[in-house]
Amino acid sequence: MTFRNTTFAFFVTIALLFAATNEVLDSDSSLFVNLTSDDLDRAAMAINFSTRVRQEKKIPVTLFLNVEGVRIADKRIPAKTHANGKSLKQMLDAFMQAGGKVIVCPMCMKNVGGMTRADLVPGAVVGASDVTWPALFADDTTVLSY
Repeated sequence: MTFRNTTFAFFVTIALLFAATNEVLDSDSSLFVNLTSDDLDRAAMAINFSTRVRQEKKIPVTLFLNVEGVRIADKRIPAKTHANGKSLKQMLDAFMQAGGKVIVCPMCMKNVGGMTRADLVPGAVVGASDVTWPALFADDTTVLSY
Protein backbone atom coordinates (compact mmCIF):
# COMPACT_ATOMS: atom_id res chain seq x y z
CA MET A 1 0.00 0.00 0.00
CA THR A 2 1.39 3.39 -0.93
CA PHE A 3 1.83 6.25 1.51
CA ARG A 4 -1.02 8.12 -0.19
CA ASN A 5 -3.40 5.16 0.14
CA THR A 6 -2.34 4.57 3.73
CA THR A 7 -2.89 8.22 4.60
CA PHE A 8 -6.29 8.22 2.91
CA ALA A 9 -7.32 5.04 4.74
CA PHE A 10 -6.20 6.56 8.04
CA PHE A 11 -8.28 9.69 7.59
CA VAL A 12 -11.33 7.75 6.42
CA THR A 13 -11.04 5.58 9.54
CA ILE A 14 -10.79 8.63 11.79
CA ALA A 15 -13.77 10.27 10.07
CA LEU A 16 -15.86 7.13 10.54
CA LEU A 17 -14.74 6.86 14.15
CA PHE A 18 -15.71 10.45 14.80
CA ALA A 19 -19.09 9.95 13.12
CA ALA A 20 -19.73 6.80 15.17
CA THR A 21 -18.61 8.50 18.38
CA ASN A 22 -20.83 11.47 17.58
CA GLU A 23 -23.83 9.13 17.36
CA VAL A 24 -22.96 7.28 20.59
CA LEU A 25 -22.13 10.24 22.83
CA ASP A 26 -24.97 12.22 24.31
CA SER A 27 -25.27 14.56 27.26
CA ASP A 28 -25.13 11.69 29.79
CA SER A 29 -22.03 10.17 28.20
CA SER A 30 -18.35 10.65 28.82
CA LEU A 31 -15.20 9.91 26.85
CA PHE A 32 -12.02 8.30 28.18
CA VAL A 33 -9.08 8.49 25.78
CA ASN A 34 -6.13 6.20 26.45
CA LEU A 35 -2.93 7.62 24.91
CA THR A 36 0.06 5.28 25.05
CA SER A 37 2.41 7.10 22.69
CA ASP A 38 4.37 10.33 22.51
CA ASP A 39 4.52 10.05 18.70
CA LEU A 40 3.83 13.57 17.44
CA ASP A 41 1.06 12.74 14.97
CA ARG A 42 -0.66 10.08 17.06
CA ALA A 43 -0.62 12.25 20.17
CA ALA A 44 -1.81 15.32 18.26
CA MET A 45 -4.72 13.32 16.85
CA ALA A 46 -5.72 12.02 20.30
CA ILE A 47 -5.44 15.41 22.00
CA ASN A 48 -7.18 17.38 19.25
CA PHE A 49 -9.97 14.79 18.95
CA SER A 50 -10.47 14.93 22.73
CA THR A 51 -10.55 18.72 22.69
CA ARG A 52 -13.06 18.80 19.85
CA VAL A 53 -15.38 16.34 21.59
CA ARG A 54 -15.14 18.34 24.82
CA GLN A 55 -15.92 21.61 23.07
CA GLU A 56 -18.67 20.36 20.77
CA LYS A 57 -20.40 17.69 22.86
CA LYS A 58 -19.92 19.41 26.24
CA ILE A 59 -19.39 16.06 27.95
CA PRO A 60 -16.67 15.02 30.40
CA VAL A 61 -13.50 13.98 28.55
CA THR A 62 -10.53 12.37 30.27
CA LEU A 63 -7.16 11.91 28.58
CA PHE A 64 -5.18 9.12 30.24
CA LEU A 65 -1.45 9.25 29.47
CA ASN A 66 0.42 6.00 29.97
CA VAL A 67 3.43 4.08 28.67
CA GLU A 68 5.38 6.52 26.43
CA GLY A 69 2.42 8.95 26.48
CA VAL A 70 3.48 10.18 29.93
CA ARG A 71 6.35 12.10 28.30
CA ILE A 72 3.83 14.52 26.78
CA ALA A 73 3.11 15.84 30.28
CA ASP A 74 6.79 16.11 31.27
CA LYS A 75 7.62 19.81 31.43
CA ARG A 76 11.36 19.00 31.27
CA ILE A 77 11.15 17.62 27.72
CA PRO A 78 11.33 20.24 24.95
CA ALA A 79 8.09 20.40 22.99
CA LYS A 80 8.05 19.34 19.34
CA THR A 81 5.89 21.39 16.99
CA HIS A 82 3.20 19.63 14.97
CA ALA A 83 2.31 20.52 11.37
CA ASN A 84 -0.63 22.52 12.79
CA GLY A 85 1.91 24.92 14.33
CA LYS A 86 1.25 23.93 17.93
CA SER A 87 3.30 21.83 20.31
CA LEU A 88 1.81 18.84 22.10
CA LYS A 89 2.06 20.78 25.36
CA GLN A 90 0.10 23.68 23.83
CA MET A 91 -2.54 21.23 22.60
CA LEU A 92 -2.67 19.59 26.03
CA ASP A 93 -3.10 22.98 27.66
CA ALA A 94 -5.91 23.90 25.22
CA PHE A 95 -7.62 20.59 26.08
CA MET A 96 -7.44 21.36 29.80
CA GLN A 97 -8.58 24.96 29.20
CA ALA A 98 -11.64 23.50 27.45
CA GLY A 99 -12.42 21.57 30.63
CA GLY A 100 -10.73 18.27 29.79
CA LYS A 101 -9.00 16.26 32.50
CA VAL A 102 -5.47 14.85 32.06
CA ILE A 103 -4.48 11.87 34.20
CA VAL A 104 -0.96 10.46 34.10
CA CYS A 105 -0.18 6.84 34.99
CA PRO A 106 2.00 6.87 38.13
CA MET A 107 3.85 3.62 37.34
CA CYS A 108 4.61 4.77 33.80
CA MET A 109 5.75 8.15 35.09
CA LYS A 110 8.33 6.44 37.24
CA ASN A 111 9.32 3.45 35.12
CA VAL A 112 9.06 4.84 31.57
CA GLY A 113 9.41 8.59 31.97
CA GLY A 114 11.65 8.77 35.03
CA MET A 115 9.26 11.45 36.29
CA THR A 116 7.90 12.73 39.58
CA ARG A 117 4.84 14.90 40.32
CA ALA A 118 7.07 17.96 40.14
CA ASP A 119 7.83 17.18 36.47
CA LEU A 120 4.20 17.37 35.33
CA VAL A 121 2.83 20.27 33.31
CA PRO A 122 0.34 22.39 35.28
CA GLY A 123 -3.13 20.87 35.36
CA ALA A 124 -2.12 17.24 34.83
CA VAL A 125 -2.81 14.92 37.77
CA VAL A 126 -1.24 11.66 38.83
CA GLY A 127 -3.56 8.71 38.47
CA ALA A 128 -4.74 6.54 41.33
CA SER A 129 -7.74 4.29 41.81
CA ASP A 130 -9.82 7.17 43.19
CA VAL A 131 -8.81 9.41 40.26
CA THR A 132 -8.66 7.10 37.23
CA TRP A 133 -11.37 4.54 37.95
CA PRO A 134 -14.32 6.94 38.29
CA ALA A 135 -13.58 8.34 34.81
CA LEU A 136 -12.90 4.95 33.25
CA PHE A 137 -15.75 2.96 34.78
CA ALA A 138 -18.52 5.58 34.80
CA ASP A 139 -21.78 4.56 33.16
CA ASP A 140 -22.02 5.42 29.45
CA THR A 141 -18.28 5.98 29.06
CA THR A 142 -16.81 5.42 25.62
CA VAL A 143 -13.13 4.41 25.62
CA LEU A 144 -10.80 5.20 22.74
CA SER A 145 -7.19 4.14 22.55
CA TYR A 146 -4.38 5.77 20.62
